[in-house]
Amino acid sequence: MTPIVFLVTPNPTDAEVGMEFLREAGIQAEPCSSLGDLCRVPFHRLGCAVLVEEAMVHPDIDEFLEVLAAQPTWSDLPLVLIAGQGAALSALVERVFPQSGNVAVLQRPLSPVSLISAVQVGLRSRNRQLQVRDLLDQRADALRRRDEFLAMLAHELRNPLAPMRNAVYIMKQLRIAEPLFEKTRELVDRQVTHMARLVDDLLEVSRLELGKVQLQMQPLDLNRAVASATDACVPAMAARGHRMDVRLAGEPLFVSADPVRIEQVIGNLVTNAAKFTPEGGDILVEVSDERDTAAVRVRDSGVGIKPHMLASVFELFMQDSATLERSQGGLGIGLTIVKRLVELHGGTIEVASGGDGQGSEFTVRFPRVAESERSQPDPAPAASSAASRRVLVIEDNPDIRESLGLLLTMWGHGVEFAETGPDGLRRAHAGQPDVALIDIGLPGLSGYEVARRIRSAGSEWARGVKLVALTGYGRQADHDEALEAGFDVHLVKPIDPDVLARALQAA
Repeated sequence: MTPIVFLVTPNPTDAEVGMEFLREAGIQAEPCSSLGDLCRVPFHRLGCAVLVEEAMVHPDIDEFLEVLAAQPTWSDLPLVLIAGQGAALSALVERVFPQSGNVAVLQRPLSPVSLISAVQVGLRSRNRQLQVRDLLDQRADALRRRDEFLAMLAHELRNPLAPMRNAVYIMKQLRIAEPLFEKTRELVDRQVTHMARLVDDLLEVSRLELGKVQLQMQPLDLNRAVASATDACVPAMAARGHRMDVRLAGEPLFVSADPVRIEQVIGNLVTNAAKFTPEGGDILVEVSDERDTAAVRVRDSGVGIKPHMLASVFELFMQDSATLERSQGGLGIGLTIVKRLVELHGGTIEVASGGDGQGSEFTVRFPRVAESERSQPDPAPAASSAASRRVLVIEDNPDIRESLGLLLTMWGHGVEFAETGPDGLRRAHAGQPDVALIDIGLPGLSGYEVARRIRSAGSEWARGVKLVALTGYGRQADHDEALEAGFDVHLVKPIDPDVLARALQAA
């Protein structure tokens, strides 16, 4: 519906004359006898308001000011104020509409040309505002579709990660004293954890830009984080013939940090150095004590950074098209993410380079924690210490289902399986398990519907059984929907076995 002009006057004669002027000019308009009546017009119909001074009475004007204050951010409703002859125009506008920036004032005796011209200017302004509204709506729709795509992509990536994490946990319980087995197992463990967090980042792009990523802070020896991060980079370094020299500090340097995020920072810096360093080049990673801060330097012998690029190297999508980076691809977001993660930890990052062919050096500094903060958190109780439970696993992915079964059996629980929503619901009612682990994306009935139907049974068992949602969807809305459906716990794949064990212990 096209917004129209509303002429507000308590005088019927003025309304008739003004409406005739506007209609002769081809302007669609309607009369209003008071500001109170105007306030009840749907906001999307308001194109411009022509207000005579006599209509500016309380309490109508207070109500109208509330309407103006509640406008969307894109809106500044055009107003044409018709004042009596000799009125102090600026004082009138300041008194009546102190917050409005789109007011035209006309004085009596009124010229039809002046009225039509002021209204046309107001309507053009309103049309531009509506164009901005439409662009904002399109952007919001694009962001909504992007978030839905990322949520689906994250779900599809999390499903294969789930059995991998379970398999790594099971391998840890085997206690095989073979160095190569242990090393490769830990490498897979680190990479599964790293991949899981990267998948989480797909859903946290906006939050990362706003500095709202949730960090899992704990006392951390920076030496250990750097050793773990660089160890994960060794295969890539070897593939390009890079020589990487890792120099750790002589004593533990504790910082308060999220271990996975810190490893992500270091890994990104090392990967960035490798990307800009020709084959056979050198990369140095050094940890040092700087009294109140712990520093990590990543130095390379690569192509260097031009002086004019140093100030913008951390900007989003910033690339130098003449560098090695362009030949190897890349989106130009790695250093931006590093900088924001470092700042979220209360740290700083800086870059230095001698220019073309002189390599580059990135220095990250984190505040050190006090001695009293260095104690590690108490370990979680061993999963094997939990009392035996009867567990129903409703999961259509065979690898996830099998790996969960192996875990639960290893912990001493009794396990039954179902592959579809209807079969899971039937087995739940028949077997009345202590705990039901329910995938959300089930064939036949969704996990949400399975939970709702279990809870609606009304029996003592239906009220007391512990329902755990297993899902690849990790948005807050997904968590809220799970709880509304009747789940007690919402766990996002790949699930940390220790977290699952604690959920079983609490059943």
